[in-house]
Amino acid sequence: MRGPGVTEVRHEELVDVAAPETGAMRRPATMVDVAETAGVSLKTVSRVINGGENVRPRMRERVEAAIRALNYHPSLAARQLSGQRSYILTLIAPRAGVSYVARMMVAIATEAQARGYHVMTELIETSGSNVLERLAESPSARSDAYILMPPFQDDPALLARLAAEGTPAVRIAGISEGYGVKVEIDDAPAAEQVVDHLLELGHRRIGMVGPPLPRRAAETRVDGYMRALGRAGIEIDPDLVVRGSDLYFGAGANAALELLALTNKPTAIFAASDELALGVMVQAQRLGYSIPGDLALAGFDDSPMSRMVFPALTTVHQRIREIARVAVETALSGVVPADADLSARLLVRGSTTGDRSLCLEPFQF
Repeated sequence: MRGPGVTEVRHEELVDVAAPETGAMRRPATMVDVAETAGVSLKTVSRVINGGENVRPRMRERVEAAIRALNYHPSLAARQLSGQRSYILTLIAPRAGVSYVARMMVAIATEAQARGYHVMTELIETSGSNVLERLAESPSARSDAYILMPPFQDDPALLARLAAEGTPAVRIAGISEGYGVKVEIDDAPAAEQVVDHLLELGHRRIGMVGPPLPRRAAETRVDGYMRALGRAGIEIDPDLVVRGSDLYFGAGANAALELLALTNKPTAIFAASDELALGVMVQAQRLGYSIPGDLALAGFDDSPMSRMVFPALTTVHQRIREIARVAVETALSGVVPADADLSARLLVRGSTTGDRSLCLEPFQF
């Protein structure tokens, strides 16, 4: 049944939008509508949408004007059918952590969406499972590229599989040589800033809670710790360097027990992640230590949780949004953008200085 101002729709049309001239409902614009409005062929519209080069500038302008006028949004399925790309990037991330991993997932998805791509995330256990087995079981669609987060960015078996497939790979914080493009992130300078800050406060017994394996990307934070102490003429005490079982809260709590059981205890501890640092903080406070009166404490990541504790945690801010932008652009182009700036910066707060202010400024990625 049709009333005045109502556009008849075919049975297969599922969603309608308001018709501007009457306020009634009509179907969304299609590629056919764009082609008719611009006075071009469907093939020309497809080439413009998919970035094809063989389109005359004036013709491209007509198609783009029609797209804007009709508010046309090409579906993912249509774009996939029209070319060799899937418009999907697959992010391989660890199934753990509530800070760095989650923030990076959101940032990468946002950057990809802005470029017309969808992100499919594969969450992999960091221990007790094989990343290749997990991917083999996945119903994932074909991806145009993979983005690998630590600790998978240097996994030799995974890189060998992607190389065999010929699928482009971007390795965030990659260290080892191998397949794919490395987005190199050197955390050593920022770690040096942390230790220099503790040295300036008068600390000489500075403990370090590091990552479980030296091959991890976070090992550069241990390198920075050792370099800063070396510059200060302080000999490295191996008893003060504890390896966490992972980079999360429980490992930090356990590391605190080990460091605070030493006869010659540290007066300050630098942890390779905020979650490790917060584990140290809670354990130390449970044992009766005052932060920072008895024990100064610093972390790394500038996680939301670092702002929610008292005293607020001295930490290092990583440019998550910039890392995500660089990773996505590298996945699409195969080249790390020349303007990449992944430098981190020290944020000094009450866990080292005794400042009793709450950290209330809005959280920034």
